[in-house]
This record gives sequence, structure tokens and C-alpha cells, in this order.
Amino acid sequence: MAADPRLLLLMRHADAVTFAPGLGDVDRPLSDHGEQQARRAGAYLVENDLTPDAALCSAAVRTRQTAGLLGLSCAVRHEEALYNAGSDTIREIIGTVDEDVRVLLVVGHAPGVPTLAHALADEARSDPQAFTAIRWGFPTATLVGLEMGGTWAEPEPGPVLFTFQG
Repeated sequence: MAADPRLLLLMRHADAVTFAPGLGDVDRPLSDHGEQQARRAGAYLVENDLTPDAALCSAAVRTRQTAGLLGLSCAVRHEEALYNAGSDTIREIIGTVDEDVRVLLVVGHAPGVPTLAHALADEARSDPQAFTAIRWGFPTATLVGLEMGGTWAEPEPGPVLFTFQG
């Protein structure tokens, strides 16, 4: 028997600087534009009553900064394995989340986050504009809301409810 629907929020980190002398890719910070994108995404979450119960975040500087600027009131779990993770790895990490969590936010990277969004999206039940938005691109600071059935460990594909681009 499937559990009540949950909301999975998948977000690609906000815009990062292209080049950071002396820093490796994992240490690249957000650009000024990226900081603005993250704040807009945080305002969108608040304005639409989409406050997560828990958040998972890549350990990269740009994802940690993105999550920090969202203004989250929940605990954020930083996961080394989410850094440039593929969709299967992201899905496995989501599977470790407590089943009491009803709204989960994942802040990660492309192509893993967009690939997972596509894999978990039920096109027939999705908002057509929202589904099209993730089909044709997933720019920085894109936030997608998917209604998920099942459990975090065994999610059932669900409709894309919305997309937002910070």
C-alpha cells in the first residue's frame, strides 16, 4: 500500500563563478547573480508555503551557499556523495530520509538533478508547462516540485506540480 503523497523539491544550485583562481571545482562560490537567484527561490518557497521538513545538499560550496540563502528553517544534511552525483546516487541518498518527512528538498548539480526529475516525472499527470520546462533545459537555480507516492526508499513517479527558475 502506498503512503500519502509527498513533495520532492529538486533544485540545481544557483549560478556560480566560472573561474575561481586557486580553487577547485568543488570550492567555486556563487556569483552575485547566483546569490540573487537563491534568494528569489527562497522567497518563492515561502510565498507558496513550500517549506521543506528536511533538506539534502551537496557538500560543494555553491550548493551550500544556495541552501543557505534559501532561508530554510529545517535541518540541512550536507552529503559529500551528492557532489556531481548521478540520478541513481541521488535516489539512493533520498532513500535514507526518514519516512516522517513530507516535504524534502535536494540541492545538487546537473546533470544528476535534472535526470532524476525526468525519471520521477509522470508526464501524463504533470502540469504541461511545468513538464515542458524541465524537458527543454534546467538552468541554474531551477526548482522543481514533484508529488511522490510510495516511500522515500521506493518512490513512485508522480506529477510535476511546478517549476521555478530563480
